Amino acid sequence: MTVRAASRDQARALDSAALAAGVPGPMLMAVAGFQTARLAQRLLGAALVPRGSVAVFSGRGNNGGDGLVAARHLALWGVGVRCLWMGAPGGAVQPDLASAVTASGAALKSLAPGGLQVQEDADWALEGVDLIIDALLGTGAAGAPRGEIAAFIRRINRSSATVLAVDLPSGLDADSGVALGDCVRADHTLMMGVAKLGCEQLSARHWVGHLWTADIGIPKQCYLNCELEPPSGLGPDPFSG
Repeated sequence: MTVRAASRDQARALDSAALAAGVPGPMLMAVAGFQTARLAQRLLGAALVPRGSVAVFSGRGNNGGDGLVAARHLALWGVGVRCLWMGAPGGAVQPDLASAVTASGAALKSLAPGGLQVQEDADWALEGVDLIIDALLGTGAAGAPRGEIAAFIRRINRSSATVLAVDLPSGLDADSGVALGDCVRADHTLMMGVAKLGCEQLSARHWVGHLWTADIGIPKQCYLNCELEPPSGLGPDPFSG
């Protein structure tokens, strides 16, 4: 029996199954970031600011890599982008994320390291912004956000800009849908590859906003092996709302 929404463990298993099937991690990140950028562009257009400005808050994990890739595409498409990455220059990062950092750094003069001056960095990223992409924490995060990430979440929530969360709002538990502490209040959440169980819980409604799911190229058999329903055909539009 297959289910439509994945728990944290099933989401991890799906990623592992994709890697075992020959789909490399950088490819998944590349597609996830591209899909995030496409939805961001669509949301800007709906707000009548098709070439508006976007602030991207990217964490140290693969979720942050999705945000970095999205920033690179948006900059290419003429959108004003300020990207705040939580990693330290020269610090150790996961290989998949390292390539996203390198590529985004080459494409974006606005790529800046997070964590040095939280208030100043947040003010820099959010000045005159139309849309915020939350890519701070992904499904693998456990426990309440702490330190700089918690401070950035509070700053995001004080902004009047539209917020798009990548996979789930930072601070939301991937299984229960409960805010574990500070949690991003998203207007839209784009779940990658498969719906996330926590995002669909009643307790999550205050945090997730409108839910979308994007196909990121995971083979059908991987879903079946993880007892998950494969995404349905969506025609020319890659998003399912």
